[in-house]
Amino acid sequence: PGSAADPCRETMGNSYSGYEPVYASKKDGTTLIEVHLKHLQDAHGIVGLRPQGNFTPVVLSPQNSMIKCCIFPCFCVAIPSGFSAIVTKFGAVVNGDEEDETWSPGCHCFSPLYSVDKLVSRQLITFDTPIKDCKTANFITVNLDVMLQFEIIRAKDFVFKIGAEKFDDYLRASQDEALRTLANQTELKHIFDLCGQNTDHIVQEMNAKFDQYGVKVHNFTVKNVRIPQEMAADAEEKTLFDSKTTRDHMKQKFDRQRVQIDEAKKKLKEECDNHGMAAEQQAEVVKNQAMKETAEVVSRTSRDIQELEANRDNDILAVVSTAELQDSKQKAQILALEREMNSKTQAECARIRAEAQAYAKQQETDAKIEVAQKMANGKQALSLAEGESSEAFALRRAHQAELKRLDILQEVTLKPLTKIATSQENTVGLNADNMAVTQVAQQGLEALRAKFAEVTATSLHKLE
Repeated sequence: PGSAADPCRETMGNSYSGYEPVYASKKDGTTLIEVHLKHLQDAHGIVGLRPQGNFTPVVLSPQNSMIKCCIFPCFCVAIPSGFSAIVTKFGAVVNGDEEDETWSPGCHCFSPLYSVDKLVSRQLITFDTPIKDCKTANFITVNLDVMLQFEIIRAKDFVFKIGAEKFDDYLRASQDEALRTLANQTELKHIFDLCGQNTDHIVQEMNAKFDQYGVKVHNFTVKNVRIPQEMAADAEEKTLFDSKTTRDHMKQKFDRQRVQIDEAKKKLKEECDNHGMAAEQQAEVVKNQAMKETAEVVSRTSRDIQELEANRDNDILAVVSTAELQDSKQKAQILALEREMNSKTQAECARIRAEAQAYAKQQETDAKIEVAQKMANGKQALSLAEGESSEAFALRRAHQAELKRLDILQEVTLKPLTKIATSQENTVGLNADNMAVTQVAQQGLEALRAKFAEVTATSLHKLE
């Protein structure tokens, strides 16, 4: 591959692909060429470009068409879509599976002796060229820009009978001849009508010429018409004269209509003002009449309202009086009922309370009688039990009597003014002067001892 600065050595697909330099001369408009590829895989990239910015590829000649696996070529060829492939073997054409005996797009298994010699584009190709110095019917020189679209339908006839470069020249010549004939039949004033004019007869004539080369023209269109600048200015002046005259007439007519419209507007405004004044006066009369009627209605309504309010107040007073009377009667009835109910309630309460007290006393009396009876029965049972067991509890009763006597003595000894002494102490301790006192004290002690013995015996008897 060449350097990156060389546009003829652009790389596509893989690192060893690209196309060879184009040495054909550039012509006005579209230039059809045949491009030599490094590899078949770069066909789509080349067709989508304009090599060196000037040319339109129609036929591609790949130097290598086999797919490589690592560094070894395979016997498989991938023909890109959108192309008709011409395959050769030692320079002889190998017929394919298409109607024009070319090979269809897709993957094919070829012998190593086969090679893809040519790829012819199936897409619509636009051929855009200028036609200069065409003479019109009145011998005026004009320049025309033409656009033509064609399609290669039989690739073998196109490649082997004419080729891309020769077809470019032939197409230019045919196009030039058809367009000059069309211009010679048209006057200058109608020359601009050629843009977009029906050119089916030209398309049919070209298809009759190009059919032997496998080419079909689809449309032929005049894009633009250019005439000399001086003639264009003169024609513009002539053309604009009538327009200016018509414009002046229309301006005058417009001015007249404007004056008429202004007068009509003034007249209409006066009429509208008169109608407005009349309407205002009528509206004022209607307004005054309405105000008078409204005042009468308001007065009558106020009088009716006052009467209704007076009647309402009387009705209210009557209702209030009746209500107060009914309220007083009801309160008196309620008070009488309350008194009657209170008296009945109090009497009933007194009766219930008396019955309750009598019932309580009766119950208390019955309980006391029952308790006394049970106490008597108990004492009787206790006496019978003690009588039966008196002999068994004799010693116990004697012990208990002794304990009681000791308790009495303890109570006596605990009194602070009591002094206890034996008979000897009394005999020895008392002097002759106190003999009477001593005797009295001894007698008292003897009486106290007797009293204690009697109390003890009584207690024992009671216990028994």
